[in-house]
Amino acid sequence: MSRSQVTKYLRPSTPEEALTLLRNGGKSARYVGGGADVARTLPGDVTTLIDLCTLNLSSIEESAESIVIGATATLNEVLENRSVANVCNGVVAEMMRKVGSPLLRNMATIGGTLVSAHSWSDVIPLLLVLDAEITLYDGDSRTMGLGDLYASRERFANSILTSVMIPVSGPGDYAAFHKFSRTAYDIALLNCACYVHVEEGRCTEARIAAGGTPRLATRLPQVEAALPGEALSDETIERVAQVARDTVKTADDRRASGEYRKQLIYAGVKSCLHEIAQRLEGGQ
Repeated sequence: MSRSQVTKYLRPSTPEEALTLLRNGGKSARYVGGGADVARTLPGDVTTLIDLCTLNLSSIEESAESIVIGATATLNEVLENRSVANVCNGVVAEMMRKVGSPLLRNMATIGGTLVSAHSWSDVIPLLLVLDAEITLYDGDSRTMGLGDLYASRERFANSILTSVMIPVSGPGDYAAFHKFSRTAYDIALLNCACYVHVEEGRCTEARIAAGGTPRLATRLPQVEAALPGEALSDETIERVAQVARDTVKTADDRRASGEYRKQLIYAGVKSCLHEIAQRLEGGQ
């Protein structure tokens, strides 16, 4: 981004005002949250930035059913929140610690992270398996599953993501996240997340997702179908990991080969399920 490129920096006080400013600005206007992506890549024809951090959307509130995270809450604010820390034995906070550096997490917002939709995102696969929902504003507010947002991204391109809702976890809910990267602060070569609900020692529901394949994270229905009705034994975990390796589509890019990523998805799913099995054995 050129320093002289941006000629207007607007600070609306309501979502309605922000939406009007974007529509009036056309292709030359762009929303900005924490600014991590804008500082790195900004199209040359964008001259107006509309700051969403002035909209009072940074609260984190817990209800009986969900934790509602305002879109402009930073990743570190999410990481340090006590309600978020209670989700599935702290899996969200554990994942957040692996996202970039503390300085980046102080800048990046949860809404911006989800809207940017980077294929290597650590946040997206975990929120997919936790069955997170988001609320968008485009003149009216609408709530949808996070996966539905990515299935219709072009349709909602100019909407404002106002909040993220993570269901409160209860007895029998377990989740784990695993990331492969060259260094602690590097982006993922591949990552995966698993959620299972266990009753009487057997899985009754499973949600599994992978990102950095190198495509955007998505749920893995063929892998998920291999778990319900099964106990998390070593044999079951090995079989499910093999299904992941054999069915998930991977590809080459400049960071890793598709074949290497197949081995990573095998190892990642296996690691996540073993972690959950250990928690089950420990009664956590």
